[in-house]
Amino acid sequence: MKKTKLLTVALLLLLSVLSVVLLPAAAVLFAPPAYGNTFVGFLDEKVERLKTVEGEKAVVIGGSSVAFGLDSALMEEHLSMPVINFGLYAAIGTKAMLDLSRPYIGAGDIVILAPEIHAETLSLYFNGANMWKAIDESPSLFFSLRGESKKQMLGAMYAHAVAKLSDSKAPLDPEGVYNSKSFNAYGDVVYPRENNVMPLYYDPNTPIVLDPSILSSDFASYLNDYIAYCQKQGATVYFSYSPMNAAAITEESTGESRYALEKALKNEILCEHISMIDSYIMDAEYFYDTNFHLNDAGVRLRTKTLIDDIRIAQGIFTAADIELLPKPELPLLDVHYPETDENDRYFLYEKMENGALAIVGLTALGKEQTELTLPLGAEYKKVTRLAPNAFAQGKATHVTVPENSNLRSIATGAFDGSAVETFYILYDFTDEAEKLSPPSSFGGVEVYVPAGSAYLSHYDWSRGYKLNLLP
Repeated sequence: MKKTKLLTVALLLLLSVLSVVLLPAAAVLFAPPAYGNTFVGFLDEKVERLKTVEGEKAVVIGGSSVAFGLDSALMEEHLSMPVINFGLYAAIGTKAMLDLSRPYIGAGDIVILAPEIHAETLSLYFNGANMWKAIDESPSLFFSLRGESKKQMLGAMYAHAVAKLSDSKAPLDPEGVYNSKSFNAYGDVVYPRENNVMPLYYDPNTPIVLDPSILSSDFASYLNDYIAYCQKQGATVYFSYSPMNAAAITEESTGESRYALEKALKNEILCEHISMIDSYIMDAEYFYDTNFHLNDAGVRLRTKTLIDDIRIAQGIFTAADIELLPKPELPLLDVHYPETDENDRYFLYEKMENGALAIVGLTALGKEQTELTLPLGAEYKKVTRLAPNAFAQGKATHVTVPENSNLRSIATGAFDGSAVETFYILYDFTDEAEKLSPPSSFGGVEVYVPAGSAYLSHYDWSRGYKLNLLP
């Protein structure tokens, strides 16, 4: 009898191991690809180009500011060597791009490190769930990752397998710029981007802080290990900057703190620094949909700036003969709302720089409601933003964004101090000029979106949020 019980327990343990490890692994490896057409699904193409280009090459490493910020063909013309755009997505993590590029750096190569100047990308941040999506069609890239990243990948495998089994029934194929078809063979995003489409001309959810505190010492050590490895292979390593939207730089980022950050980077990151931070702080007119993504004119300007920096480092003191595109005009925004909305009486508002309204709190009547629907407008102005603490001290446990909403931005902390448990987003978008920008966290609120909506595959919404489908 005891032997039978022991066998039963052993069998149950074996089945639990199979369900937790082998079954998710089988789903990851053998379920049909679901993410190949998404933005991150282009990662294997970037690795393949880096792997197969022969001879000396220039490799630019970073996040999406590199993907959205280079004309590699133009660089190739003026550097007289092949160029690989090896930037993709900050929410994967800078160290992932370092790990994946490491095996393919050789003698005579030039490696340009240009991560976003942001606390997340200047740290050892890594997101296993996003990496599983990125290597969906080439899971063997798992083995190119190092140390802790592999452990995080394994920890995220079960949740990813569940999501993939669902998503593979209708593989994600996002419209617009965040499709893998937006890349050219170099790895540049070439989807047409004429001007700035952000409602405030900058994204207030990702302010740019220029202060030494954003640089993690652990990241500097990791990066220095990578630099030493590349130099040992005979490569030259340079540090440059990502483009930064001047409109997004915080008031606390004084000239003194900016200088201190530049000094800290030079002291902590042990390679040649070829760029000045001020050269990469660019006017809002040159950006597209985030504080680090350039439009077509911005790409041209940033590429020329980087080429000139590299040429000076190589002892060539004449500027590259590159004609810049005219600075685009900032689009005029129509913030007028001609009707009245019965839901406007529940909220308090604040006028923003562009003339539209942000919800900053609840009226006495609003605090008594158990459910709230966001208004389309108030005071004959569109309501386009949820500010921090927008629902504080209210009783509402459920909030709805209606289908025809004008909401374009949800601040981090919008649900702080509230009773909100569920947040239904009925509004969907296809045009980047009309997208809804998410907070860095929903603070534990359950978020529901329409099936097949842009949120399920969009760059800004794939940072590890748990999104539920509307019933």
